[in-house]
Amino acid sequence: MKKKYTHALVIGGTGMLAGVSIFLAKEGYSVSVIGRSDTKFKRLKADSPPESIFPIQVDYHSEDLYTEVEEAIADRGPFDLIVSWTPNYRALEQICEMNDQATSFRLIHVKGSRRYFEDEEIHTPTNCTYEKVFLGFVIEGETSRWLTNDEISNGVIQQIMSMGDESIVGQLIPYSARPR
Repeated sequence: MKKKYTHALVIGGTGMLAGVSIFLAKEGYSVSVIGRSDTKFKRLKADSPPESIFPIQVDYHSEDLYTEVEEAIADRGPFDLIVSWTPNYRALEQICEMNDQATSFRLIHVKGSRRYFEDEEIHTPTNCTYEKVFLGFVIEGETSRWLTNDEISNGVIQQIMSMGDESIVGQLIPYSARPR
């Protein structure tokens, strides 16, 4: 991948997508990360190259989100890549619209297993390439378990590198085998 990129936004990038935030920072992005935990931001910054992670400490349901995203775009330019784990589709659509200065950008939308079967439509601007990553589960013998944060991050990183339309991390079928 070793191409010089400019600016990425990772929504939910301090938890299960922390590995994605660190990967992007090491690839040369300035990474704006939306999260709520100061402790997780400190850990993320310690594991990343200096001056590569830019915390946006806000809840994605808050109206402050949009002000913070506008400031990130003003400070570091439009996003080349947005990676999002959020069930708040309206907020994600609005963030994509706010990124109107970008010539083109990718949105990688990380979704839970149920969304594979019952997804709602998300509207993106014409300068956006929309990709989906569905998170499944792992069957181990007679039981199943949810994916670990590392498995999730690695699956999303594979999507970033492959640039396909859609991918599945773990498995989704048989849906009845998912953990309860």
